[in-house]
Amino acid sequence: MSEAVEVTDEKQFTERARRFLEEQGERLKPLLDSVEKSKGLLGPLDVADHLQARIDELGLAEPLAHFREHGYAAIEDVAPPEEMDELREAIHGLAEAPAIPGVGMRSAPYLLGRHPAVDRIATNPKILAFAEVSVGNGLRASQFAGSIMFKSDADLPGVHADQNWLPAPFPEHNCVITFCIPCEGMTSAGGATRVVPGSGAKRRHPTPEEAQSETVPIEVKKGGVAVWNGSVWHGSGVRRVDGTRTVLHATYQRLYTQPIDDYTYLLEDEEYMASAPEAMRGLLGENLFFGTAKPGSMVDMRKFGEATIRSKL
Repeated sequence: MSEAVEVTDEKQFTERARRFLEEQGERLKPLLDSVEKSKGLLGPLDVADHLQARIDELGLAEPLAHFREHGYAAIEDVAPPEEMDELREAIHGLAEAPAIPGVGMRSAPYLLGRHPAVDRIATNPKILAFAEVSVGNGLRASQFAGSIMFKSDADLPGVHADQNWLPAPFPEHNCVITFCIPCEGMTSAGGATRVVPGSGAKRRHPTPEEAQSETVPIEVKKGGVAVWNGSVWHGSGVRRVDGTRTVLHATYQRLYTQPIDDYTYLLEDEEYMASAPEAMRGLLGENLFFGTAKPGSMVDMRKFGEATIRSKL
């Protein structure tokens, strides 16, 4: 940015932020108060002041503690069974891609905005609150894809880290978080995602030898979700029993990173946005300043001011 908008210290930042955001009324005041309380230095996986009451109300303290220690967690009672049934029907209906040879799986890519059941879980309060602790306020929708796994005798695949396009060492502030939402629940025999506990602390990709590391399954009851951060080494399980494992893979990213999928076209669909969950506007980056400069005018300073607050939470 130019010297005209350069932030040099915390006091100068808050003064400028308040000046930029006066027109927003009370909408962003709790966020700015949080930034002032942390002095703009909120640590990785710390809970911002404005978010703490919601974390407690939603019962997320225990899975967050496990997430901090191991890099992954299971969150129970995220959505009622009937919502999972509707999500399963949506994924099966939208799974146009043929089965992947040799792995017993079909995929349903690019799902956000294509079915109310997908949008409902994408904006679920427990998921968004948990994601905010990991990848910050102002987080973006990155990738929403479904998979249908069938019984297979294939070997377990190797492990990887989801931040594949980031150089190592990965940032201390996590940039990518993935929620695995199993519509029927998820067991080891049923093909549960497998992780290497504690591997995220290495903040790098596994070596070819480490890709075959010993893993543990993340087992989840119907209505719950599995979650891991972008540094954790993990891989798909293999289904050894009859039936299917139907999953929505929901990935969110820190606001300054490039999302995998581009869903911003939805912002131009007035009919869709009129009925979309309110949180969808933030996930689509409606108030981000990137790309707002034009010949004869600098970036949208209102949006820039808002991003400087959200990026610190």
